Amino acid sequence: MKETEPSGKNVEKYIADSAVFIMGNCNIPYSQMVTIPLVEDEIRSEEARLRYDIAKAEGLRVEAVEESFLKEIIKQAECTRDIERLSKTDLGVLAKALECKESDENVILITDDFAVQNIAARLNIEIIPVAQRIIKDKIIWQKQCIGCFRHFKDGEECPVCGSPLRKKMKRKSEKKPKTI
Repeated sequence: MKETEPSGKNVEKYIADSAVFIMGNCNIPYSQMVTIPLVEDEIRSEEARLRYDIAKAEGLRVEAVEESFLKEIIKQAECTRDIERLSKTDLGVLAKALECKESDENVILITDDFAVQNIAARLNIEIIPVAQRIIKDKIIWQKQCIGCFRHFKDGEECPVCGSPLRKKMKRKSEKKPKTI
């Protein structure tokens, strides 16, 4: 069920990636934010740690991720081949956003990570960047041999000629990511 204000207006739920605390220039009330426990592990500087602690004191909710949503995110990341670039934290933040979206909440993911944005866009989850630009297109990746130029789904070395494989954009979707 969607959370509403007394006026009847839907309240957004912002899912915070570690960039919110690392960069620190997010103007959204912490009481409207949710994050996952793994985000804390990515916070290394004293400034970011202080922002995180202040956020928790001001109402930031730290919630676990349901396994079924994590499995769906991994499946989506394998389809786009972003799986190599996503950390456990990235996967968890995406899973929490999907979980909230599936429970019919108005969800907005706050992240600067392009691979995270790519998966969020694929799942029609709105995105707000913290300090970077937002992705322009949804992308699916492939591997290309730098020797014989053949294309492969994955791997580090060409099975035909033995040259290294390089990640290359396979295609872009025409549909732009949702932003606010």
